[in-house]
Amino acid sequence: MMRALHIGIVAVTASFFAPTHVLADITVILRGGAEPVKGLSAVAALRGLEVQQGTAKAAVTIPWDMVRDVEGATIPGLEGELAIGQDLWRARIRVERGDEALAEPLFTKHWERYRSQDGPTTAVIAEGLLRCALAKNDLRAAVEPWSVCLRIGSNGEPSRYPDLPGILDDTTGLLPELSPFLPTSTRPDLADALRDAAKSMSAAQAGVASEATARLARILAATERDAKPTPAAEVSRDAAPAVRALSLIEAILSAPDARAAAKAVAEFERILPDAPAYLSAWKFAAAGTHAARMARATTGDSRNRALEEAALAFLAVPASGLDKTGLVDAYALEEAVALLKESGDNVSAAQVATILDEKVRDARLRVNATSDQTRGNP
Repeated sequence: MMRALHIGIVAVTASFFAPTHVLADITVILRGGAEPVKGLSAVAALRGLEVQQGTAKAAVTIPWDMVRDVEGATIPGLEGELAIGQDLWRARIRVERGDEALAEPLFTKHWERYRSQDGPTTAVIAEGLLRCALAKNDLRAAVEPWSVCLRIGSNGEPSRYPDLPGILDDTTGLLPELSPFLPTSTRPDLADALRDAAKSMSAAQAGVASEATARLARILAATERDAKPTPAAEVSRDAAPAVRALSLIEAILSAPDARAAAKAVAEFERILPDAPAYLSAWKFAAAGTHAARMARATTGDSRNRALEEAALAFLAVPASGLDKTGLVDAYALEEAVALLKESGDNVSAAQVATILDEKVRDARLRVNATSDQTRGNP
């Protein structure tokens, strides 16, 4: 959701958390001890409870997980929405307490109804499911809720979890864990999930999320050792940050030769001089992938040397210390091992393989340490 992910709930609903002085026919009782909202009328909508506070004012939308009750009027459909809101409130609180395992079923129960919607109620479910997927290290399950977070975040919807550490990149809306540079064993799951997410988007939802999803899928496909990437499609200067960033990575991968790849890397650094760490790790991985493709196409006496240089390009990824997920480092080390073996340097390949084993083991231990914690329920 880009920078919107780190804006608090007060920013979302400042108009109805602040004291109101309208002649009210209804009173909306909020959860969490917030001051009640008064209004002239209200409508139960999918986005939330739409409260009209005056003829000259736009209605304010209160997300259903914040609505405890409404007094002073009979509103069609209210009881059913309040029941859903209670589920979502419980799920949100559980995520805030770190108990994603118990939150996930409540979010999943209502996902089908909200996945194609926008607004603050969808935001709490999409980001909640995304956090649940990351908590269990399930990249496949993270793809669709991430794409919804990116879509509604690009439309200005803030995070509904302002007190938790942000999970999406402030500046692009990309998710560092959804790296297109992955170890071989994890690539098929992500490829399937990206394809499924693209199919689930309607024509009306075409935009930054669909474009970013498509570009991630193309980059992932280009990491296969026998891939022949097509030239990256150019984007306009005013393209969404996620699309712009991914296009720069694609340009490195699809460069026709070493000179063009170096130019693409320089362009990345010019446009994103202060790129976040994960994107810089992706840049290094893209450069290594391109070098590997060029090296494997080399013939004659210089081939082994080219393979070794490509392996060194990959080793720049873990050496940089930029990848906090462990996924890009594992990809780079795995590719470096393969290149060294192809060059005939089995001793160096074995040494790098040892580092790869340690990287994978450490990453797995971090995941287990997170998911095995037991916490209370609201």
